[in-house]
Amino acid sequence: MANVIASKDVYNIIRQTLSMVNPDIMIHGEITGYILAKMLECESIYTRQDIADYAMLGVLHDIGLYKNEKHDSMFVLENYDVWAHSIYGYLFLKYLSPMEEKADIILYHHLDYRLYNNVQNKYLKITSYLNIADKMDTFMHMQKGDVDPNYFKEYRDLTFSGQALDLFYRAENKFKIIAKLRDGSYRLELMNILAARIFSEDQKKRFLQMLIYTIDFRSVHTVDHTMATTAFAREIANCMRLPSIDQQHLYYGALLHDVGKLAVPIEILESPRRLNDEEMRIMKTHVEITEDILTGVVNDAIVKIASRHHEKLDGTGYPRGLRGEELTLTQRIIAVADIISALHGKRSYKDSMPAEEIKQILREDANNGKICKKVVDCTLRNYNTIMLNFDKEQRETMKIYFMIKDQYDTIYEQFKEFG
Repeated sequence: MANVIASKDVYNIIRQTLSMVNPDIMIHGEITGYILAKMLECESIYTRQDIADYAMLGVLHDIGLYKNEKHDSMFVLENYDVWAHSIYGYLFLKYLSPMEEKADIILYHHLDYRLYNNVQNKYLKITSYLNIADKMDTFMHMQKGDVDPNYFKEYRDLTFSGQALDLFYRAENKFKIIAKLRDGSYRLELMNILAARIFSEDQKKRFLQMLIYTIDFRSVHTVDHTMATTAFAREIANCMRLPSIDQQHLYYGALLHDVGKLAVPIEILESPRRLNDEEMRIMKTHVEITEDILTGVVNDAIVKIASRHHEKLDGTGYPRGLRGEELTLTQRIIAVADIISALHGKRSYKDSMPAEEIKQILREDANNGKICKKVVDCTLRNYNTIMLNFDKEQRETMKIYFMIKDQYDTIYEQFKEFG
């Protein structure tokens, strides 16, 4: 099987995408991940892959914040109801990523050290290291503000682990962490640390699925649409017997095709009615934003599949108004998959469209030269099988979505005792 997305590309996609949502959270995550990695390196008991894993965990430790619609500064957000983003981050890592075993580290990273005896977590030492790495970046940003410089003496072994603090100071003395943070050289070093981790194809897919859930978690419709488009594209490609390399390009292009929607206001994504002209103009910008995020990070075939899902064979699509000869078969397939997903999906202002109506719209668009007749004919011949396979996958997608929401409420109630 061809390796169409490198392990390092997975991190770059996550970085590019989440930076578009809130660059401050991403920078804080990278600094925290870097500090954590250098602390572990200083202990000299971890492998390069172990350190890479924990660095990645540090980068993603505040991933639960991306669900937040607030636009305050990152440090205000992080300290506003710390359990909310810790719990969401834990659930995202546990159920959507290949790092499920270490998700407890995220869950407890804001827990006071004096309460560690009250929880079951085999990674408490790493949790304490993440806690101090997180605090160090916050402290460095706020030390000219209202943080008492005696904080680390006063709260030693109460709010945070004294052992973790001592390890940070040893790592700082050995690696000059603060100087590298100030001159920006830590970024290249962090990339080299993360590059030590080689992901399997399944792990890459799970990281990117986690990314999609994370940025789309504000809107159940967006999650459903993205996963549905991916499933329909894969089913159509199977029916058309596309070569393996094309199927992989199509899978990743479909999975990432709407990442640009992260820049679209939630009131537009979740509009209870059809969009007006201005709202539709804003919605359409998601395609070019998707292209900006992916260009230079993944290969060109994936970028074009993701950014051409609204193009039409007759030139009436957007954003470029491309015509038939300019659109490859994989790009034509995602256009059809996206239409089926939109018609089949439920919204607050419409029910799922009946199968016969969907088929009729596909036929009309194909006959009018808007979408590919070859793709539509194959889709219609195999429609029942495609829908049967999709229904199984959709149930799993929605099961995970609602399980995360339900478990969040349950865990949040339990964490109230921690204050």
